[in-house]
Amino acid sequence: MVKFRDVCPDHKMEGIQAVIRTPTDRSGNPVPRVLYLPNEGDFQGDTSQIGGRAAFHEMEQDGTIKELRVYSFLVDFRVDRNKARSHQNLVDTVRAVQPDIIFWQHPQDFPIDMDLLRAIRVCGSSPLIAYHEADPFDRFYKPLNNAAKTLYFDSDVFFTVALGMGRRMFNEIRSHPHFYYSSHCFDRERFGSSPPDPSLVGSKYDAVMFGNIGTRFRVIKQPDSMQRVRLARGLAKLLGNRFAAFGRGWPSGTNCHGPFPYGKQMEMIQVSRMSTIWELYPDHTYYFSDRLPIALAAGVPFITNGRNGYDSLFANTPGVFCVDSIEGALDAALYLKSLPIDEIVAIGSAARAWAFENLEVRKVFRRAFDICRREWQNKQRGIGVFAKQ
Repeated sequence: MVKFRDVCPDHKMEGIQAVIRTPTDRSGNPVPRVLYLPNEGDFQGDTSQIGGRAAFHEMEQDGTIKELRVYSFLVDFRVDRNKARSHQNLVDTVRAVQPDIIFWQHPQDFPIDMDLLRAIRVCGSSPLIAYHEADPFDRFYKPLNNAAKTLYFDSDVFFTVALGMGRRMFNEIRSHPHFYYSSHCFDRERFGSSPPDPSLVGSKYDAVMFGNIGTRFRVIKQPDSMQRVRLARGLAKLLGNRFAAFGRGWPSGTNCHGPFPYGKQMEMIQVSRMSTIWELYPDHTYYFSDRLPIALAAGVPFITNGRNGYDSLFANTPGVFCVDSIEGALDAALYLKSLPIDEIVAIGSAARAWAFENLEVRKVFRRAFDICRREWQNKQRGIGVFAKQ
């Protein structure tokens, strides 16, 4: 296999494995070896896990992690979609690294079975397996696949971005003793490199919306997708060409400009007064997509539909306008349109500072990894429950 350098924004990834070595913790406290399995399908454009790699690299640099290896299991699998070969490569990687903790993100179409997980666990280091799932699931449009079910069932620690229905679906598989919430986030490499230029805020649009309208089998739509369409049509009527939607699957009357590169959306957000979305999956509590942290990091106000959990998450968050109806969203948009631009800039500046403090990937992943490290230490000491239930 070809090795590649650890990722930073200007580096091109050239292979499937990355090895990074730094000194062990100076205090002498036990710190874990970590194998990070990011869900990236290739190393082109926006499909690589730039934020996750940066977060784990920082933790290795400051001694939180003793030794880090990154293995792109999906890249390897999609070379020829050979299950046996890709499984063997993953097991060989685990055997070579001897990790204490495996942090495994959304497996997507990678085939996972109990034979693979048993082989990983007997490679020598008996690693703690942490499964991080950042996709929302539902029973019709996006049901849990076998890979997700199997990895969840055998994981030692589990993280999800969605509670409510999301929690209940996973709990039908197993009542997990180490089940945790970890929100969506943004990375500063792509979405926080610079604050907006005050002279350009609102120069092109009053409001922008980034999102898709997905359909499965041409019949099953994502939950609440028609509310998203209604909001876009309402904003198009309210703001005319000063509103733009970007994405796939939009019907007429929504001022859709087609898909826009994921990693460049900040460019459009920062020439608008506000960003907005109608979030899907209304039965998923505490859930928000990465559109919220991206908009706040870009430095503009953000309008979204509220849901259970937002009163805890965003009670004192500047720049987040939660509404409970399409009419409420239109009213919020008109309110923000009516403010002087310097007030919009001030709101956006406070929102950006809050996002960096709370939703930047280094903050979010460090909180999640602190849980993994604590449970790994407890496992070493024989504390806590790791028996499968």
